[in-house]
Amino acid sequence: MSLEVESTVDKGGAPTGNQNAKKGKLFYDQLRKVLVQNDCLKLREITEKLVEAAVDGEAWAVKEVIDRMDGKAIQATEISGPDGAELVKGIAITFVEPDGNKEGQ
Repeated sequence: MSLEVESTVDKGGAPTGNQNAKKGKLFYDQLRKVLVQNDCLKLREITEKLVEAAVDGEAWAVKEVIDRMDGKAIQATEISGPDGAELVKGIAITFVEPDGNKEGQ
């Protein structure tokens, strides 16, 4: 019995496969490091400015605070046919004889 293992690194040491997800995480990782340095002082300052903006009546800040505290509102989605008609629930098949009569009549 032979067991083959597929490598995610080619012979030259370069990664193979889709690396896009990893690229997006690089910025997140660096941002997180900067924000949590010095006992999260920078993160605390940003948070305090956000709350101050909300208290001052900035709508975007109020929305952001609500979204972070209560979670974003669930968006309702209604699916219907053209002009609000019901969706087709099934398919009816009718066989027609060459003379134009429906089969079985």
